[in-house]
Amino acid sequence: MRLAALLWLLFIIGAALYLAFRLHEGLAFRTDLLALLPRDAQDPAAQHADDVVTAALSRQFMVMVGHHDRDQARAAATAIATALTQSKLVALTTDSFSKDRLQQIGKLYFPYRRGLLSERDRQLLLENKPEAISTAALSQVFGLVGMADAKLLQRDPYLLLLGFITRLPAPLSRLSLDDGLLALQDGDSYWVLVGGQISGDPYALDFQKRLTGVLEAAVATESSAHPDLRMLRLGAVFFAKAGAEQALKETSHLGLASIVGTVLLVLFVFRAVRPLWLTLLAIGVGVLTSLAACLWLFGEIHVMALLFGVSLIGVAVDYSLQYLSEIFAAEGGSPRERLRRVWIGITLATATVAIGYLTMFLAPFPGLHQIAALAAIGLLASWATVVLWLPALDGSRRPRHGDRLLAGAGSFLGLWQRPRPAWIRWATLALLLLIAAGGLLQAHADDDVRRMQSLSGPLMAEQEEIQRLAGAAGSAQFFLIEAKDDETALQAEETLIDRLQPLVAQGVLAGFQAPAQYVPSIARQRENRELVHRELDGPILAEHLHVLGLGQVEPPPAEDAPFLTLAEAGTKDGPLKFISSLLLDSGQGALHVVKLDGVERPEALAAAAEGLPGVRLIDPTGDFSRLLAKYRNRALGLLALSAALMTPLLIWRYGPKGALKVMAPPLLAVLLAPALRAWFGGSFTFFDGMALVLVLAIGVDYSIFLAETSLQRQRVTMLAVTMAAATTLLSFGLLALSSVQAVHAFGSTMLIGILLAFLLSPLARSARPLKGQAQ
Repeated sequence: MRLAALLWLLFIIGAALYLAFRLHEGLAFRTDLLALLPRDAQDPAAQHADDVVTAALSRQFMVMVGHHDRDQARAAATAIATALTQSKLVALTTDSFSKDRLQQIGKLYFPYRRGLLSERDRQLLLENKPEAISTAALSQVFGLVGMADAKLLQRDPYLLLLGFITRLPAPLSRLSLDDGLLALQDGDSYWVLVGGQISGDPYALDFQKRLTGVLEAAVATESSAHPDLRMLRLGAVFFAKAGAEQALKETSHLGLASIVGTVLLVLFVFRAVRPLWLTLLAIGVGVLTSLAACLWLFGEIHVMALLFGVSLIGVAVDYSLQYLSEIFAAEGGSPRERLRRVWIGITLATATVAIGYLTMFLAPFPGLHQIAALAAIGLLASWATVVLWLPALDGSRRPRHGDRLLAGAGSFLGLWQRPRPAWIRWATLALLLLIAAGGLLQAHADDDVRRMQSLSGPLMAEQEEIQRLAGAAGSAQFFLIEAKDDETALQAEETLIDRLQPLVAQGVLAGFQAPAQYVPSIARQRENRELVHRELDGPILAEHLHVLGLGQVEPPPAEDAPFLTLAEAGTKDGPLKFISSLLLDSGQGALHVVKLDGVERPEALAAAAEGLPGVRLIDPTGDFSRLLAKYRNRALGLLALSAALMTPLLIWRYGPKGALKVMAPPLLAVLLAPALRAWFGGSFTFFDGMALVLVLAIGVDYSIFLAETSLQRQRVTMLAVTMAAATTLLSFGLLALSSVQAVHAFGSTMLIGILLAFLLSPLARSARPLKGQAQ
């Protein structure tokens, strides 16, 4: 035993050194809540598109700077933009709307102008109404503000290219170019947009701190120089930082409350310092080992895993409490003798709880894998510490104050052990089943992934204000187009665009951006050239030129003149470089994305893709919600599997009837917990299902402890179970106070389930080890 204790000490020293090394390097925390969710392996193309589009959207940010004075707003916005650019943490994209960039766009399109028609001009030509195009062009030329010179009119007499460019999708519909800046006047305030893409991971805490530090410092400087300056933010990086700060704050507060509660409980029961520090030793070793192992296995820790990991404190303390409580036993004995009396109980309990946690590995949730590893390794480490170290460090003697505590524990046991008429037991059982049935009839599922997290209220208000000001309302939904090549994909998009235009008019969505809007298919460009030649190069051209006072125009391009392609338009340094975000690398064929803005009725969008080969609507939020629904049902399967894996171990120890008696209290708790939540309006989610797996495992612990005790020691064991339940409620139960819905649901179910498992645990007292089994 001494050799094992020494080896365990060396292992813990190694884990501590590794953890210290990682702390010195800087811990990597993940804050992306969607990273907790499973992947959709059934549709790799959709998953790839979802990953790329989500990553692109998550890197976008917008800052709007407002002031009642135009010059002060522009000066402040320019200074903030300069500070962000110099930090190299962002790449601004608002310069895409500068005069130079617009000239570059015109230069790119100009050689291909006869094949580029706005939707309005194309429709007029298809309806044989060339006069309308001529009239519109003349109105622009002879209007109050002339929009063309003679040289341009000789090359594009109908201003078709100008019409094409001015009708390109404008996601920021209310903003306009004002002396090189995107801005608008809203009431008595002048607003300037500073936007772009961040260069780092929006869900990395270190990057979040650096970016917000630069932004807040720049805003503070400009606010002092320009009183009454306002600043609005929009971007995943800001929401992720607020969520991470909330999660870390909750982790700190709940962890502190759990530790303080456990310390006070141990001091109240044992009224000595030695049991306290032995308890803290078992907890500390468990936490240290689990953190080191998690960092070694995964390389990083998700903040949600850390928040759930706080609950480890309440379970890890169970084994030390079982051992330490033996000091109240009348037979006394040395520390080794006291350990021998509880060894089988705590070992079986550790095995069953480990089974419960390890079952989580069967759910394809990356976040749950971290939680399972964190908890299972921590519990095994606490168990090893109790078995190998505590007897050697324990010199406690039987306290004098134990009789009153034991009397209280005995009174609770007596409520279950006093002889009562059989009808009372049957009536109690019928009442419990009635409560369960009534609650389950009212139960309803909630798989909406958006309610997994609690978004910052101030940031949500800023987002709504920016969307109102800029006329932008982004959407997570998009259309995915798969085709054998870009030309086929562009032709499919053009059909889709024809179907989406009426939906925009009906208010189903605010707008959309498709590659084909910027670069029509070659077939469409060829058709446009033919339309222009047939409708606009005939007799109407002579009359049109006469009105303009022009004698001739540049001859049209040859029939074999090249067409504009995506490869030319979407170059990395070109004026339309943003098109590359709509073109995904599929490895084979073409994979295009049509982004959607301001989706109001998602169900109406799906019909737009019907009958179009390779075109489908991707709804990441809906897909994640459907996955949660699927795995909510699977969680119940994991619950059954967890029970099935525990049962052989219990049958080996107690026989079939005894195993049923041990399993009855936690199974009743598992049945009643969601029913009681439903009575109070709670919904059932995947996280409730996973909580029930742990209710079963921990509840079996309590049953095993009571089944393993002797008649003389039953009050001591009941006292230990009471303390174990109290510490578990202090940890798991406190999660019910979390503002994150997923954590709240988990904690609420654990709170109710563990309380029920404790109250029903004396039912397992009648289970006894089989003859021949060691006591």
